[in-house]
Amino acid sequence: MTEFSDPISVWVFFKKGAITPYVFFWNNRRITIDKVNLVHQTREGNKTLYHFSVSSGGNFYRLGFDGTDLKWVLEAVEEDEVIVI
Repeated sequence: MTEFSDPISVWVFFKKGAITPYVFFWNNRRITIDKVNLVHQTREGNKTLYHFSVSSGGNFYRLGFDGTDLKWVLEAVEEDEVIVI
């Protein structure tokens, strides 16, 4: 996987106290998430960070959500062809 820390926009569902991403925007692309494979939390000081390992069209992405600042980042990508601008 290629590591990143790119800010992204994410559309999510909130249901029964859980957050589920379903679309994110990166490199002028709209990427629809087919499956959320894994979710885990980490702590960084007083911040709670949520990490989502997701797949879309055979590609894999790791999204990070800062629950304190309410910001999303793309943490890692494994695509057939990664385009970095």
